[in-house]
Parts: sequence; structure tokens; C-alpha cells
Amino acid sequence: MIVFPRLLVDLLDQVDQTRAAHLALDFVQHVLDIERDEIAESVLAACLEYIAAAHESIDLDEAHPGLFQARERLWEAAARWDVNRYVLARGAGPTLEAARVGTERLVDKAAGRGPGTPLPCLDVARELQAEVGRWYAKRIPDGADERLVARRARWEEARWQVQHVIATEPSPHGDKDSTAPSRGEKEAGAGA
Repeated sequence: MIVFPRLLVDLLDQVDQTRAAHLALDFVQHVLDIERDEIAESVLAACLEYIAAAHESIDLDEAHPGLFQARERLWEAAARWDVNRYVLARGAGPTLEAARVGTERLVDKAAGRGPGTPLPCLDVARELQAEVGRWYAKRIPDGADERLVARRARWEEARWQVQHVIATEPSPHGDKDSTAPSRGEKEAGAGA
């Protein structure tokens, strides 16, 4: 039996920090898509804007002003009081955490702080699996086993994450087998 959570550990152990940062953002965007109907439109738009700004910052290897502006807009859209405590609206917390994988170092650098230890992509992946499990467990049909529903949802999210890593990562060997086309070559050939 393939154990997707364990396979994900192995796969993420093979990617560099830049790719891990992009993957964390892809993972949270997938969860936002799952929970889309229960996320306020303004919060969802701010989350997606922040994800795009984080991708751009990671590619540029610097925390550009657009990243800070997008994060501020996300805080403004998502921050609220709930029963005497300050909380973020659905979707915002996981988005901010996922972005930390790649942007925390850049933000520290821009602020003149020394480098910290980056948040591992695997931690974000596991938390997002748990989030999906909780989300589905709250929507179970009558008579269904809440724990089983949550376990299945976590498993499916781990499966999606593994498939996404496999679909987006280049060969770790750095060489191309002339008989095996890359994903881009396959897509180009399919359109011909």
C-alpha cells in the first residue's frame, strides 16, 4: 500500500527551499478552492492576491513592496473580533502560514534582521491536511463516522499534494532522458 503522507515527506525532502516555498503556496490555494464557498469573497480575493505576491517575491528573491501591501490588505479583510478575541476569517491563517515558508526570510532580510529558520513546507502540508479533515468532518451526512470522514479527507489531501509535487517537479537527477518527454513537451505535443 502506498502511504501518501510518508511519500510526501520523501518528496519534499528532495526539493530545494525555493520550490518548497512555491509548493506551500500551491497547497494552500488548493485548500482555499475546497473551502471557497465558506470564505468571504473579500477575504478570498485578499488571500489570492497575497499568494500571487508571495510567488513573485520568491521568484525575485526579495520582499517587494507589493508583498507588504498584499499582506496588509489580507489583514484588513480578515481580522475581526469573535467572542472577545481577535481572530482571522477562514482562509487567512493558512494563507499567511503557507507564505511564511518562502517569504519569512525575505521579510527578515528587508527588515535588516538575521536569517531565521524557515517554516518547513512539510509542516504547512500537514496542517493543511488536518484543515481539510476538519472541514469535511463538520459537513458529514447523518450517521457517518466523523473520524473516518476526517481521516479520508486528510488522506485525499495528502494524495493531491503528492500528485501535485510529482506533476510540477523536474527530475531530481537533472538530466533528460531523450525518450521521456517532459510535462511541457507532452502538453505541446498534445496540442499539435
